Amino acid sequence: MDNDAPEREKPALEAVLEHYGVDINSHRAMGMARCPLHEDNTPSFSYNTDRQLWKCHSCGEGGDTYTLIMKKESTDFVGARAFAASLALATRDGGGGDERVSGSAYGGRRAVPAGSRDRKGRGGYTPAWRR
Repeated sequence: MDNDAPEREKPALEAVLEHYGVDINSHRAMGMARCPLHEDNTPSFSYNTDRQLWKCHSCGEGGDTYTLIMKKESTDFVGARAFAASLALATRDGGGGDERVSGSAYGGRRAVPAGSRDRKGRGGYTPAWRR
């Protein structure tokens, strides 16, 4: 275990939302709730606990747990980290490990054969822009 491991941990979105009194469904990873940043009569705050991200569709704000703390407490990143540490909120790994993270939505799917795009000699319709 390296010495900077606690720095990579960040508060879990569920813990931050619970601290601010946001009513979320703990049995679902995604959902809608009332935004803690402004007066909200209807749920406009979407959250995804798997990705640890949130977005308010009314005020346009969004981000991760530190962004929510920064907006709610009117502080910077250092202040948000100190605030989260002072509350001892439940944490999750903030990333930065050596695991391979695929950014492609097609990761793990079958490969398309190289000749599948070549339609010559197969008959059928050829669009005008290809003729």
